[in-house]
Amino acid sequence: MTDILAWHDYFVTVAQVSATLAGLLFVGVTISLNHMLQGRGYLFRAWSALFLQLEALLIGLFSLIPGQPMLWLGLEYVATGLAILAAIRVFGHYFPDDGRSVVLGSKGARIVRGTLLHIATLLPVLAGILLILRIPHAFIWLVPAQVICLYLSLGNAWVFAVEIPRRMEEAKEVAGGGRYPGTTRMPE
Repeated sequence: MTDILAWHDYFVTVAQVSATLAGLLFVGVTISLNHMLQGRGYLFRAWSALFLQLEALLIGLFSLIPGQPMLWLGLEYVATGLAILAAIRVFGHYFPDDGRSVVLGSKGARIVRGTLLHIATLLPVLAGILLILRIPHAFIWLVPAQVICLYLSLGNAWVFAVEIPRRMEEAKEVAGGGRYPGTTRMPE
């Protein structure tokens, strides 16, 4: 399984991007913290996004350990995927994505996020099992997992850093009678 040498740059990039995106998520959460505390689903989304980036970071770092036997790497992937899924599900039990989080909070959006979350955490488990069984091309299953992690985390970073503050400002303006949402015109 010398395939791992061919994937070196990929794993370096995954580790760097995931660490950077985790920082962006912290900034977004900080900007919107007061509003996020009003909807438990935002807390669940923030936790999920941060833990998906932790998963990506761990997979990248574990894959860069020099000379590591494929059996160990496979076990690390399995443990990482299952532990991240368990951590997200336990947190979700106490802070469910319940629809009170109005930005992308519809039932359909929650189902899509939940499905993608499970895929993103279980594909590394599959890759780990394939590594343990010495089945070729096991690493390819990490690519869709990383893409989903990025998609969910970037989407949530946008919601936390831009969309929630924008909607809060818009609601203040409407409540204060200053102007109509999305315009600079005063009401007639």
